Amino acid sequence: MEAHLDIYKDAVVFITGATGFVGKALLEKLLWSFPQIKRIYMLIRAKAGVSPEQRFQNFLQNDIFQRLRSSFPERLKKIAFFAGNIEDDYFGLTERDRDELCAEVNIIFHSAATVRFNECLNVAARANSLATYNLLEMCTQMRQLQRFLYVSTAYCNPGRKYVDECIYATLPPVDWRQFLSAIKKIPENYLNRLANYIKGPHVNTYTFTKSIAEQIVNSYRHLIPIVIVRPSIVTAAYREPYPGWIDNIQAISGIMMEIGKGGISSILGDKDLICDIIPVDFVVNAMIMMVHKAELGSISICNATSGATNPISWQRLGELTMKWSRIYPTRRMIMFPNFKYRRGAVRHELAVWMLHFVPALLMDLRTLVLGSKQRLVTPIAKKFRQACLAGSFFSLNEWIFKNRSRFYFKQLIDNGTFAELYWNLDELDYDDYVRRHMIGINKYLHREKFTVDANKMQVTRIYWFWMFAHLCFYMILVYILL
Repeated sequence: MEAHLDIYKDAVVFITGATGFVGKALLEKLLWSFPQIKRIYMLIRAKAGVSPEQRFQNFLQNDIFQRLRSSFPERLKKIAFFAGNIEDDYFGLTERDRDELCAEVNIIFHSAATVRFNECLNVAARANSLATYNLLEMCTQMRQLQRFLYVSTAYCNPGRKYVDECIYATLPPVDWRQFLSAIKKIPENYLNRLANYIKGPHVNTYTFTKSIAEQIVNSYRHLIPIVIVRPSIVTAAYREPYPGWIDNIQAISGIMMEIGKGGISSILGDKDLICDIIPVDFVVNAMIMMVHKAELGSISICNATSGATNPISWQRLGELTMKWSRIYPTRRMIMFPNFKYRRGAVRHELAVWMLHFVPALLMDLRTLVLGSKQRLVTPIAKKFRQACLAGSFFSLNEWIFKNRSRFYFKQLIDNGTFAELYWNLDELDYDDYVRRHMIGINKYLHREKFTVDANKMQVTRIYWFWMFAHLCFYMILVYILL
């Protein structure tokens, strides 16, 4: 091991997916803790009619950079952007930008991806698999490149109960070369219809295309020094950049948000299984330390997971979410936060209709009758029902992710190589963490000013209405049965 080697001194770093949740947290942490970095490049595409230049200026005003703007505003000048798109050949870079990138970059963090479980195969394949291939091809032309880190997912081997920190010799459902050739040649609609026939043990296009990407990365190990980080379910920050920081509703954070609003009454899942969540700042710290381990000819892998060292069950996570969403309620609460896990699909569907859609329809009827401008609840209910169903594979199954990398992290932290980082996941108090998470949802997603007594009267009114509605329901049920 290269003890005390400062790999970030005068380094030029390239981050893909820097506008995403993990990428944004990584960029901020590098600027905050490693001022010796020379420059950080990021890729930005035009979106919704907004030019890359304007999106970059808007990006620099993001809330995540608040502490940098207050303490070290000059460090933000180290960020530079290239206009491009990960799905295009050579990332859509101009020849001049490509030459600059290939001549200067020392370290690459490839975190760009689409993380939607129900994404159509064509989109997922181009963003997760083809983009990885395009980047690796470009890496072979980078004269100063020393280290490459790929952000995968802990769930890229769904057919295995025990997942070690390695790439398994068993072949994926399809060969990656044939797969990339297919997505370039087969019409989009036809390719999407083929998804269920070629995914193998994967239940969604996300884990399938990330698994293909791992095979692509593995094939370049003799050309580029590569490491892989596999996070499980990434959640709000524990400590940095700010406790509870969150900026998207993907995966479980969106479900926790809806539970807090009272918009979810039933989740299809086994309450006794381990829910493997990992705060985003632990993922970022793992990435920063793992890139130190990159060596030509072999691939080191980190399962950035919590289940093996500090597990929490789905039941416990649900209880804590309801507890803290009742103590710190949101103004957007529509029903009293209360739900149950149900393993049976039929019981779950009945509960959803009785406790979810019927109340939502009644609330929408009241909104329409009163002529209120309040947003209708039923379309939102349908949206999150689909999100819950898409994630049910993870709540109905359990994996044991081995994590020996934590010993490597402890060694790097203890010997001073990365004294500014932490990986004390075994000390994480989930009660306190979920409290931070729910406050973060209110602050960063709902944009509500946090006070201890905020919205207490609202949750009290909703609670008594909820109790009254249940009493009426049971009285009607008794009347019908008798």
